[in-house]
Amino acid sequence: RNIKQTPESYSPKKKPEILRLAAENAERTEQHKTYAVISSNGGSYIDGVPMLKWGEWKDNSYCGCIAALLKAAGIPASYEEVMGLSGVCWQAIMRNDWDPSSQMPQNGKLCEKNVGDALGIEVYSIGDESKISEQAKRSLDSGIPILMVGGRWAPEWTLTCGYIIEDDQDKFFGRTYFDCQHYEPTKKTIEIQPPRIPENEIYTENRYFYQSGFPGWVPNVLTRFYDKKGKPISRKQALMVSLETCIMMFEQPPGESHKFGYDAYDVLISGFELGDAEYKEKCGNDCYHIGSLLDARRAAYIYLENSIGLLDGENKTKLTEVKKIYKSMVDNLLSVVPYNETTPVFNSTPDFTTATLSVTQRRKELAEALKENKDLERKARAIIKEILNNWT
Repeated sequence: RNIKQTPESYSPKKKPEILRLAAENAERTEQHKTYAVISSNGGSYIDGVPMLKWGEWKDNSYCGCIAALLKAAGIPASYEEVMGLSGVCWQAIMRNDWDPSSQMPQNGKLCEKNVGDALGIEVYSIGDESKISEQAKRSLDSGIPILMVGGRWAPEWTLTCGYIIEDDQDKFFGRTYFDCQHYEPTKKTIEIQPPRIPENEIYTENRYFYQSGFPGWVPNVLTRFYDKKGKPISRKQALMVSLETCIMMFEQPPGESHKFGYDAYDVLISGFELGDAEYKEKCGNDCYHIGSLLDARRAAYIYLENSIGLLDGENKTKLTEVKKIYKSMVDNLLSVVPYNETTPVFNSTPDFTTATLSVTQRRKELAEALKENKDLERKARAIIKEILNNWT
């Protein structure tokens, strides 16, 4: 939809403290600019927030949205760094029914505070739902997107990037991981307008999609604001918190529907060892689960590689060993299932229920790779505990 806007974009006159974080962080020399905020139809929007997509080694919608939000705010933090700081890169989580919601971090330990503490952001939610819309407008006016669950369609993490007043109502719009969809009848991936979105629900030249789900699922808890500055902890302390989270992730007791850590590995392994008929009946979404695990462990490896310089002596040597272990986990899985064979399912090609690893031998090989990785997880955590016990 073409909507009226001011002739020139502008940087918000009254910026929240968070937008000066990049300049204040002396450890980061790379220059980052905030995105422009453009006035339109009684509201405003953040110009240039890119499409969110699965299949680009950014497969966790929670951390992918946070990384995009931080980039819009001018804060230098890569997807892998967000995965590492939050602790999501260490997570293993599964449901016995192999439902795709297994992989949503909020079903386990949601460690968003880790990211805020590391980057100097006071992440918060608003208990009174009637006040969420007004605060969302203030945040958007200052150039900071909103993080929430369920902007449109499924309850995945999404970003709100702008709003206008239309027919005397506030209309919020933004990005979701479902914006980029494969359309099976034409065998094409449609990025600018999936078939299910009418033209009158697409806003600005960025083609942001109307968020019919605003303010999101359980908004008083899961709709999150990033427009307040906090006091950042050091990168070394943030690494310690992440490693502590790594241990915690595998010590969670089972929930009502979810299993964690080694138990989550066992759900995958036992499933891949089933016979064809039983496997097909019980274990859908397998490409999704393996792709998510691959993505997480790759992010862990990269985060560790970029963090080794924070430590000295024996701990530095041990962290280097842990990095190599996580690299081995990635290599083990990739030797059985190349990443590009896990990614089509993220964009509905084919759909979740039919995207299965149909070759029995490959499933057996995958079960063996997962068993080896389960042992590597134990080895890595034993070394991480030694690092934490020797922390100075």
